Amino acid sequence: MSWSTSKVILALLLVILAIGVAYWLYLGGSKGEDRLVIYTYESLLKWGDDPNATRQAVFGYFEEKYNCKVEVREFDDARSALLALIEEKDDPQADVIIGIDNVLVHEAIQAGVLEPYRPANLDDVYDWLVKSLDPSLHVVPYDYGLIALVYDSKRISPDLVESLSFDDLKSPELASKLVAEDPTLSSTGLSFLLWEIAYYKMVGGDWRQWWKEAVDNGLMIVGSWGDAYDVFLDEKQGRPIVISYGTDGAYSYHFYNETRYRATLIKYKGKSYGWLQIEGIGLVKGSKHPELAKKFIDYFLSPRVQSLIPLNNWMYPASSKVELPNEFKKYAIDPLKVELMNKIISTEEIGKELKSWLEEWRKVVGS
Repeated sequence: MSWSTSKVILALLLVILAIGVAYWLYLGGSKGEDRLVIYTYESLLKWGDDPNATRQAVFGYFEEKYNCKVEVREFDDARSALLALIEEKDDPQADVIIGIDNVLVHEAIQAGVLEPYRPANLDDVYDWLVKSLDPSLHVVPYDYGLIALVYDSKRISPDLVESLSFDDLKSPELASKLVAEDPTLSSTGLSFLLWEIAYYKMVGGDWRQWWKEAVDNGLMIVGSWGDAYDVFLDEKQGRPIVISYGTDGAYSYHFYNETRYRATLIKYKGKSYGWLQIEGIGLVKGSKHPELAKKFIDYFLSPRVQSLIPLNNWMYPASSKVELPNEFKKYAIDPLKVELMNKIISTEEIGKELKSWLEEWRKVVGS
């Protein structure tokens, strides 16, 4: 065999090898390189006994099951994640977004960044949650809970906070002890703002005046729920009241075997009034891996993940297949047992007025 013939045979072998590798990748060898990108808020599933183990149980399990890589990109808050999605609209970098709630959903739909999807296991999700969040299924519920005033009972007397109206809360005595979230950045802060707007729509009064007086009287406003809770827990900051969730009493009992951190709602004529936040998961329009994203949404609504919601995200699971832990039954505020202010403001009104409300809020607080 001549040297030239050997070179030809070697070249042919290399071509055959390249074709074989390409065919192997086509048949499935490349699956391990599939990358699912998820946008969410930084505190997702991080408030349990072992946050790393929980995240591994959720995202790591999915990686193993579907032979892919899950990349979770965290933002200060769900609204920050949505704003990033909107900015990238022409070239989407995410496949799934987790945390779009019943307020942000209007902004997300109007921006055209979500693709409607009906999960295979949607029937396991409480129907009233689906209808309340988004009947068009641009996002589907994965958890829900009440926005609440949470206070440290060791640093402020329950007598001062357990029967408050919004008017009481703006006083110098209490505003100076409160930390709230910026509604232009935080979904928790936005829900609080709408809770307040609905309240004054019901009883009469000007919500703008509340913010002006509360800020003048020492209210602290920070960018995210995580930032607010850090301030709340830091006793040196002197802020024993925070805008948080109605499950915080259950959290306190679970970790400290006491109810030091307690949740309460706004009162009016002897009744408790709250605002219900429903959080959803959605398929990003233009996703580079839509089928994998759909599988993840189905998976996130499964009992395997939903059972982790109460003691790791400290919200009520959206799945009807999950039994609530005892902490929730005893120490959380049940959203179905209070007057919900959500019915005061229609979803249509929120969609129409939200932008102007936020602009007015900025003017009032000088943001």
